[in-house]
Amino acid sequence: MADVNKQFSKPSDYKAVLEGLARRNIFAITSFIFGMDNDTVGVAKRTVSEIESWAPGLPVFGQLTPFPSTPLYTRLQEAGRLHRPKHWLEFAPFVMAHNPLKMTIDDAKAETFDAWSHSYSPERNFEAIEAIKHAPIDVRISHLVARLFFRGIYFPQMGKWAWIKLLFSNRKPILSLSKEGLKTWRDARKRRKNVTQEALPTG
Repeated sequence: MADVNKQFSKPSDYKAVLEGLARRNIFAITSFIFGMDNDTVGVAKRTVSEIESWAPGLPVFGQLTPFPSTPLYTRLQEAGRLHRPKHWLEFAPFVMAHNPLKMTIDDAKAETFDAWSHSYSPERNFEAIEAIKHAPIDVRISHLVARLFFRGIYFPQMGKWAWIKLLFSNRKPILSLSKEGLKTWRDARKRRKNVTQEALPTG
């Protein structure tokens, strides 16, 4: 955090803050950057392991990106570490513009891929929904839908077949929530019917 002037961020507080939000049915979008100078191979596994100890949220993973006229860009340029000095003109998804110190550009891309694929795998999606089973059904449905869309940031669901495969692979939480949602709807409908009948005048 000190390397990127973010001493105000206190990772030791994240767990308590996110759990407090979750108790109010608020599930945060959290963002993580790979490729900083102290990152080594395995940073994705370590990061995801920590994330999964918190209340479920919507993690987003990116890489350290130097932009012109910033201290980071100047420092990397002077050190001869800029691999693509005009990276914004030759966009390459999740390919770093400079050489990290303790791993390669390909390593950083692999770490990012691993973090996304694990955090939004069908197994993790199911675990996340199970972890908030105390929340109302509509909140859990919204969270699952958000997870499926957030997965699309790294793995775009561009066609009908891709969506079919995605929904099929996540059928476990989808079917579970659908079954519960249908029961909730039937129970509410039955209650409304009973209230209506009780309100009718008797002859």
